[in-house]
Amino acid sequence: MKLEDKKRMAAKAFAAFFILMAAAGGLSRAAAAMTVPLADTQKYQSGRLNLNLTGTAVVETKEESLVSLIKEQRILSAARAGTQVEAGEVLVHYDTQYLQKAIEEKQAEIKKLELSLEQARIQGEPQERVAASDSAARDLDLANQNLAQAQSDYDQAWNDSQNAQSQAQSEYDSAVEKAESEKNSAYDQARELETQAQELESQGEAESASSLYEEAENLRQEAEQTYEAAVSQAQSEYDAGIAQAQASLSEAESALNAQAQSQAQAQNAYTSAQEEDAAAAANDQKTQEESSYSQQSIQVDLDLAKKELSELEKLQQAKGQVTASQAGVVTDMNVQTGGITDDSSYLLLGTGGLQIKGSLQTQDLAKVAAEDVVDISVSGQGKKIQGKITQIGAESSGGQGTEGGAGENQDPGGYFYADMGEGSVAWGTQVSYSIEKQSGSSYEMLIPLSAVRQDANGTYCLIAEARETVLGTEYRAARVNITVEDKDSTQAAVTGNLGRDDLVISGSTKDIEEGDKVRLRE
Repeated sequence: MKLEDKKRMAAKAFAAFFILMAAAGGLSRAAAAMTVPLADTQKYQSGRLNLNLTGTAVVETKEESLVSLIKEQRILSAARAGTQVEAGEVLVHYDTQYLQKAIEEKQAEIKKLELSLEQARIQGEPQERVAASDSAARDLDLANQNLAQAQSDYDQAWNDSQNAQSQAQSEYDSAVEKAESEKNSAYDQARELETQAQELESQGEAESASSLYEEAENLRQEAEQTYEAAVSQAQSEYDAGIAQAQASLSEAESALNAQAQSQAQAQNAYTSAQEEDAAAAANDQKTQEESSYSQQSIQVDLDLAKKELSELEKLQQAKGQVTASQAGVVTDMNVQTGGITDDSSYLLLGTGGLQIKGSLQTQDLAKVAAEDVVDISVSGQGKKIQGKITQIGAESSGGQGTEGGAGENQDPGGYFYADMGEGSVAWGTQVSYSIEKQSGSSYEMLIPLSAVRQDANGTYCLIAEARETVLGTEYRAARVNITVEDKDSTQAAVTGNLGRDDLVISGSTKDIEEGDKVRLRE
């Protein structure tokens, strides 16, 4: 075969191959069009969110005041909750016969309290009594005087005793000295006789001398006996004098001790009497204090009873009617016709115009502000009423919010009040509200709300990521993790690793998962 023929055959074969590949590509694209989901994509945008908060609210009064009800009174009639009243209209009408009976009972109670007060005053007055210490004081004064006299008598007896002892000693000394002088004189005479006897003896008159010696000895013996008798007599007189002085002193000492004991007893009696008087005074003081407390307690009850009587009499003058102090609506009450009021009975009167209270979810609390416009729709009425938000607050723990919004509000995080202005909506009516406004912040990345996905690993979106293949450019879904900062009904403000040119998948003809092939909608 010629070379040129071979070249022509090769050219034909290549042409047939390319035709076959083109046909296969066409068939592949046709098959993909049947199986690969078609995706809606767009790039993220910058801007603000359009907030549209909706829900239900209840019409309330701006202010609410408690109407005082007198307890233990029978109700003839009472305005029902929701009743619109003008100033001066009757809210509650009491049974006047029952009221008259209550007034009489209260008057009797006051009379009894006044008598009890007077009785308590009399019981608190101190009793008339003679102080026990007065008589004891007189006895003590007498005992002190007797003790002083006994002390004086003892002192005198002691001095007399000292003097008597001194005198007895002096007399004793004098008597002994006299006896000794007489003895010495007799001894001198005896010596003279002995001298004479010696002279006679020297003269040879032995018999005369012997007689003188004997006389001298007798004289000495008599002198000694006389001396001893005189000393003995002086000692006896001295002992008698000392004994008498000591006896007088002992008698005075006994009298002093007796008076001292009497004085001590009188002092003890006086101290006991003082303690008895002090105890009696303390008891009197305690009785007075108890009487004072009793009087104060009775006075409190008496003042309260008089105040209650005054209220009952004022109510009687008003013919048993309690009227509204200003125009308003009865918002709540717990009394009924024929019932008897008690401490828990009440009636609430709403005044100051009407407002609505709507619930807000936690994430919406920061999106509204005072002076925001609220569109209010009333079921059965074609027109809308516009109001302005006056107050926003968070519900306390366990607080109940008003159900509302697009679907059930399972987690009411707060509430708002909005002034309704003038309107024909009745108190207690349930209305719908709508708050439309732009977010206060401008966001860098806004993507369709439908593009936001969430699984166990967090929040993300899918982008259409282009890939080059032998069959040309194809797109697959790729995951990009994001964080949602805020959202409205159509868009979400997010942060994450989205590129400026990334094609965010917001919808598709079939469910798409990460890695799936997608086709881009033209």
